[in-house]
Amino acid sequence: MLFTLVLFAVLVKLGFWQLERAEEKRELLASLAEHQQASPLSMDSLLARQASSDDLEGYRLEVTGEFIPEITVLLDNQVLDGQVGYKAFRLLRVNGFQSVLLVELGFVPAGKDRAALPRIEPIDGQLSVKGRIYRRKLNPLSDDLAAEAGDPMRIQALNIPSLAAQLQLGILDLVLQPDSLPGTPLIRRWMPVNMPPEKHLGYAAQWFSLAAALALLVIFYVVKTRKKQNELRD
Repeated sequence: MLFTLVLFAVLVKLGFWQLERAEEKRELLASLAEHQQASPLSMDSLLARQASSDDLEGYRLEVTGEFIPEITVLLDNQVLDGQVGYKAFRLLRVNGFQSVLLVELGFVPAGKDRAALPRIEPIDGQLSVKGRIYRRKLNPLSDDLAAEAGDPMRIQALNIPSLAAQLQLGILDLVLQPDSLPGTPLIRRWMPVNMPPEKHLGYAAQWFSLAAALALLVIFYVVKTRKKQNELRD
């Protein structure tokens, strides 16, 4: 019986935890919507805001610069519409600043041969890039960059501080997802949260349903046991 009570408490707690996660996602999406309505940031205002706050997700940014030609980064184990591949990135050296921006080029499918990495066409010359900022949250259980030397460089986690140390560059700890880029037809999707609030609510309903089912089973067992005991007494 003690095990049953503990299990019931765990199921209920998991349900409430999912409700809390759903509320957190609602607040995050509301904050993102507000940020996207704000005027685009310049590099100066981005650096000033980064120094005073970590809340940069969803802000629009407009910069001018040039891509570092010899560095392409491929984030491994990405899935888009059921297809396995990579998320490709390049480094943008912003005019007038020593800081470097990591720019998402988009999704590129993987070939059958894991050893043969896809080639990404270079983007030469000066260009103006407009887009949205995001930060990729690391999984504390798998945050190892695991970079493979070469161009492109394949990595297993988008650990920007580790990537900056690997390349010995002052890469800002954020990603710019551009609205468009010349010569890059790769797909870029704005996915500010990995799981919408509705999915958390669905999981909460599942946990509460399991808790309710367990409670009903216990009640049924107790009633049946007492009924048998009463029959034996009679």
